[in-house]
Amino acid sequence: MSAPVHMARESGAWNLALAAAFLAVAAGPRLAAGALPFLGSFAALLLPVTLVDLGAGHVHAERAVAHLLLLAGAVLVCAVAWRGRRRRAVGALAGRRVPA
Repeated sequence: MSAPVHMARESGAWNLALAAAFLAVAAGPRLAAGALPFLGSFAALLLPVTLVDLGAGHVHAERAVAHLLLLAGAVLVCAVAWRGRRRRAVGALAGRRVPA
């Protein structure tokens, strides 16, 4: 198998993994915090690599702009995780009795 074919398959596998992570969070928002290390690290690493490739002319602007969807999705998953964290914290406090 040639390197370009392998890279295309590897890229496809990553894209499917990203889609699976987003679908899992959509189906069960409680999974958002667990998906953040995968989605966040991939988005954080893809951003500088894409900017360097864009600056060097190795990638077209249209392809680079498509990566903004990943970044937006990671931000939304982060918001869902933060919202779930705040709900758990408020729920834990609501069960406590406060002396008068």
